[in-house]
Amino acid sequence: MGIQSVMLAIVQHEDVEAAMRALVGAGLKVTCISSIGGFLRAGNVTLLLGLARADVPTAIQLLSKHCRKRTAYVNAEPFVPTVGITHFITPVEVQVGGATVFVLPIEQFVRIDEQRKEFAFEPNARGANTMDMKLILAIVPEELANGIMDTLIEAKYSATLISTTGGLLRKGNATLLIGVQAGKADDAIQRIERYCVDTLATQTVADPATSIFVLDVERYESIGMEPTPANATEIKSMPASA
Repeated sequence: MGIQSVMLAIVQHEDVEAAMRALVGAGLKVTCISSIGGFLRAGNVTLLLGLARADVPTAIQLLSKHCRKRTAYVNAEPFVPTVGITHFITPVEVQVGGATVFVLPIEQFVRIDEQRKEFAFEPNARGANTMDMKLILAIVPEELANGIMDTLIEAKYSATLISTTGGLLRKGNATLLIGVQAGKADDAIQRIERYCVDTLATQTVADPATSIFVLDVERYESIGMEPTPANATEIKSMPASA
């Protein structure tokens, strides 16, 4: 069954190892993104999974089993000492941990490696209900990331590079975020594919697979940029529905 959904799960550091072992043990592919957030600004990890729709309940069940809430204590206000005055600050009990999960439908999935290319499309993906703007998530080998970035920039695509790791072995890879107009998504994918295939023909990479997810974007803004002939159609707001 093809990949049909992207799951983003924000997990507390203490639960990451157990959660990843359970997910990988169930045959699910996981990419890790280091992150920080919450009331305590605690370190956490964002797990990125590409899933068949039937696997979503399994992933949620495993996360529920291995990610638990904990009680922590923080000061209700910052401590500012004053001469001659004794301060007593009562710690406040807060709940931290657990997992926050987002599941997003995929319009298109492409897997590129030395031997094969796989496409999976959502029903009616090319229909009238899709948006004018797409977000491409491309998980690429770390060794190819900069070259792919250069290729995309040369073709006038805007891309953001996030260092990530994959699986229990924490293999180095990178995630590219690429915003494109709907009609340009296939061109961007083909440029990534062409660079990967050409490079892998002359360079050995431990894990050469590249996974690409195409998602609908409900709204897109390019804030602070003046309209120009090159970007005038890209800075408009996208409609909530077609």
